[in-house]
Amino acid sequence: MLWLSSCKSYQKTAYDHTRKMRVKKLLREIEKHRFSAQTFESRIGVSYRDPNQNFSGNGKIRILKDSIIWGSMNFLGIPMLKFYITPDKIQYYNKIDQTYYDGNFDLLQKEFGLSFNFNNLQNLLLGDLITEVNPENTQLKITTKSYWLVPNDSLIKNLEVSPFFKMLSGYFQAAKANVQLKYKNYQKIDNQNLPKNLEIKSGSKQIQLHYKNIILDKKLRFPFKLPQDYQRVDL
Repeated sequence: MLWLSSCKSYQKTAYDHTRKMRVKKLLREIEKHRFSAQTFESRIGVSYRDPNQNFSGNGKIRILKDSIIWGSMNFLGIPMLKFYITPDKIQYYNKIDQTYYDGNFDLLQKEFGLSFNFNNLQNLLLGDLITEVNPENTQLKITTKSYWLVPNDSLIKNLEVSPFFKMLSGYFQAAKANVQLKYKNYQKIDNQNLPKNLEIKSGSKQIQLHYKNIILDKKLRFPFKLPQDYQRVDL
């Protein structure tokens, strides 16, 4: 898949347990606790598994809020993949098989059966509520440990939110296979709760991301150029 300064595991805050509230109030709290820095950089460990292959690697992810998601991945110590994502398009190139992609978000629809856009992907990586929900058409179930949003939606089955108003899990009934998201741990960086581990399951595919050495609001570069001699990947 094209796819954390001081760093410590999430510790209890004023939001260490849920409180009674209505859907609209919960959505306002989620909005108040969204990622607020202008840039994000993290070293990242990646593991991928499906019935035919199993590999792991490491790299970096950089984000310019609402504008660019950039990444560089290495597998077995070999530079393998670079990607550059903006609200308009996805671009990547694979050094192993010398291919590249330069197109729109239909790529994610093909791979996972989800009609994701840039905001969905940014929210996914930062632990924010992955998609908007209609408060008039959404049930809220509250347990002692989390809030469960259950929209009346053919795609979104449920979204689990932590007492500190970040994503814990999500379940989507996508066209090709059911997609499950799980945020196993959070860490507090510059007074913001950010993911430490993220697991994505889509049918028989499984991706795990491990964030470390996160730095916020650093001036970042996003070097990227598609190789002219690589073969284009078409959907």
